[in-house]
Amino acid sequence: MSPDWTKSFFRGEIFTPGSPEAEAAAADETRFLWKVLKLKKGSRVLDVPCGTGRHALRLARRGAFVLGVDASKEYLAKARRDGKRAPNARFTRGDMRRIRLEGEFDAAVNLWTSFGYFADPEDDARTLRGIARALKPGGLFLIDMIDFDASGKSDRTKNWMKRADGSYVLEEAVLVGGRDPKIVNEWTVLRPGKPVLRSRFVLRGYGRKRMFEALRKAGLAPVKTWPGLSADRGSPGPAGPRLVVLARKPASGFEGASAGRA
Repeated sequence: MSPDWTKSFFRGEIFTPGSPEAEAAAADETRFLWKVLKLKKGSRVLDVPCGTGRHALRLARRGAFVLGVDASKEYLAKARRDGKRAPNARFTRGDMRRIRLEGEFDAAVNLWTSFGYFADPEDDARTLRGIARALKPGGLFLIDMIDFDASGKSDRTKNWMKRADGSYVLEEAVLVGGRDPKIVNEWTVLRPGKPVLRSRFVLRGYGRKRMFEALRKAGLAPVKTWPGLSADRGSPGPAGPRLVVLARKPASGFEGASAGRA
């Protein structure tokens, strides 16, 4: 697979994080983030990757100062349009493997399975180290992804989704085991009166144990987990069981932690 597959998948015709369905879920998800990240007016938050900014803008409207980072020009253009009246939200184009920030943020988020797409697992580690470096001592990080342990019961799955624009998406996922398990996912988009679109991506598989190990190696101590971006239920989002992990950057040195589940 070409290393540039992200350019064919992360575009509005195939996938947009600013879909009506995603926007509808974002208000409840933002309330959850505000609570578990212990945010308040004036808190500084890093959203990477931020997509079209639906969480970043809602956090900013609550009074946080938010920096959204994303590699997609298309997504960032929408975030900036929507954020014209949110002066405390800023959006910049960047690669999440190369975060050049240090000790600036009270909290950071990586949402809706926006992690594990790189061919080299070391790139995942670079991403987490960069996020840890960007946090203030004691800062919190929340990551939300497909729970590979829970989704790995079937080698092959198919799922039809109807979108608000009248199109249909067929998602076909193949689970690949081994020392570095992955999900190979192909999307077919059927649009009324328009050509069929297809795109494929590969997602590295993270369950609870593997994610905890990756966070600890990056200098982040796991604190708690949830099955979705809500205290009492899973959130509507990308297909598959969810794993939401809250981690903390130690105030000084390294702190071990026993993560609990809500």
